[in-house]
Amino acid sequence: MPDTSQADSLLSVDQTLMRCVIEGTQIGLSMTGVCPPPIGASRFYSTPREISVLVGLVGEDNGTMTINISERGLLYLSGKLLMEEQTELTEDNFDAICEIGNMIAGSTKEALSGTEYNVENISVPSLVLGASYNVFYTRGITSCSVEFELEDIPVTFQEDRFFTACISLMRRLA
Repeated sequence: MPDTSQADSLLSVDQTLMRCVIEGTQIGLSMTGVCPPPIGASRFYSTPREISVLVGLVGEDNGTMTINISERGLLYLSGKLLMEEQTELTEDNFDAICEIGNMIAGSTKEALSGTEYNVENISVPSLVLGASYNVFYTRGITSCSVEFELEDIPVTFQEDRFFTACISLMRRLA
């Protein structure tokens, strides 16, 4: 029988980053009137959905905040921010999802203040169109991905009900 005594430490997620991603995402989305519940967390980042917003994080610790969402999820959240239903991809809802990425990254940056992580600024967001791209990080990067559920999207669109907020930071050297 294999030794699983270290499984907890192998699967553990940085609790500070997880708490800050959850808080930052929920506060960042407050202007949309949406408060999605977190449903899972991982140390690893994946991009199964076709739209990502990347926002750089800069300070003593540097990295990226990424939101990965489906087209239907983008239309839902951008519609909430723009206060009118969105039915097709447009420049307006691309701008809106980038602003949502900024709001989440800014709120996560604020949630990190007072922790062992030090992020002082965020960058202009970048929008990536295309699912399942790979991001490779060098050693020394700590990541935390939190999956959230958009409960108002009908269950008939099950895969569109979820999005991921991920933070990846390189720790400052002592």
